Amino acid sequence: MEGHYEESAPADLYLLGWVNDETQEVTGLKLPGGLSFMIDQDFEAEVTGLNAFPKDERPGQVNAVFQFYHIMISIGMLLIGLTLYASFLWWRGTLFKKKWLLKIFAFSVLLPQIANQVGWFTAEMGRQPWIVYGHLRTDEGFSQEVSSNQVLFSLILFLVVYAILFILFLYSVNKKIKHGPYDEAKNPDEFLNYI
Repeated sequence: MEGHYEESAPADLYLLGWVNDETQEVTGLKLPGGLSFMIDQDFEAEVTGLNAFPKDERPGQVNAVFQFYHIMISIGMLLIGLTLYASFLWWRGTLFKKKWLLKIFAFSVLLPQIANQVGWFTAEMGRQPWIVYGHLRTDEGFSQEVSSNQVLFSLILFLVVYAILFILFLYSVNKKIKHGPYDEAKNPDEFLNYI
């Protein structure tokens, strides 16, 4: 199923797909009028598209923004689905008998971090070429007083700090996973120390 960037028309909601920047066509699985409905509760409501803006005021990598956004949403929906399924199993008293699900939960702690990063890419790439829309473009926002060596040094420092935080996060999560769940009712003091 294909669609075009329109200046103003009813907009489909793509669940997954691919954007061809050259032909301005979107191919994928879509819900016709879904985006229009989300915005105005009307499947026929017109939505302003990218072609309504001058070419030099649009993001250059529309497909990358599209993919990063959909990765973020997919991770969120997956985690919601896992949580609902696990809540149902817990209600039935069979959650802790499903070892495969507990292993998925152990590894799924990384998914919010990934969703956070791709969400950040979506926001930063999607706002291009603006820092402040209509007022300050990205190419006007660099400082004349900061050298490239200073920028590189600060990026390296950020990388080191975030690497240390990530290692501490993995250590803490691993420690809690190895210990296993606490029964609050049987050992309230141990549970409070765990928190």
